[in-house]
Amino acid sequence: MKTSQNWVITLSTILFLVVASCAEKPKKDKEEPKTVAHEDDEMVKAPDGIITLSEAKELCENYETRRAKAILEFEMNQNPEKEFIPTQFIEFDLKTMKKYIKYVEKKARKAKVKPDSLRIYLGNYGREGKDPNRNTVFVVPTAKIDGEYGGFYIGGDGTAKLIRNYWPKNGDGNQGVQQKSEAGFFPTLKSMPYQDQSLILNDGHNGPPPNTDFN
Repeated sequence: MKTSQNWVITLSTILFLVVASCAEKPKKDKEEPKTVAHEDDEMVKAPDGIITLSEAKELCENYETRRAKAILEFEMNQNPEKEFIPTQFIEFDLKTMKKYIKYVEKKARKAKVKPDSLRIYLGNYGREGKDPNRNTVFVVPTAKIDGEYGGFYIGGDGTAKLIRNYWPKNGDGNQGVQQKSEAGFFPTLKSMPYQDQSLILNDGHNGPPPNTDFN
């Protein structure tokens, strides 16, 4: 009988120690946190139009040979005592471009029009511009409006309107030269009536200097 009681006590002691031991262990989470794939980690296919480094270098060298030298010669003839370096690139920071695209999409959505591309126009600041005589670019959003396609702005009534229709036409059907000269080549926030709103982006940074990526 004593032996039987001893076995019961021993077994009870073992069970107590096992239970106590389990209670001391920290509880594990039922489920390990899942790793959320970041948007940047997703596979993104290259868009059409990506070119090689060699092709880009060739384009840059062709421009320098066929355009930049002619621009330099012209500007030096105009003002021989002042050094002039032709513009070879215009730089927009990525944050600005993302913000610009969102801005265009927001304004277009309110105007119930769908922009589908951006036109990059070449321009020049002229003698009295903020960067005298230097070339620049400006960006114009485009869309199909009333069956016609082209760059657009937001009119005072909130609708999207084609830029080409901003100026009155002459008798020959061309844009009025006098008003076009006064308003500027394209409508801007300053030149347009207060109610109208331009979506044209400029103010990129000219180069060189610093040196381009292909010299």
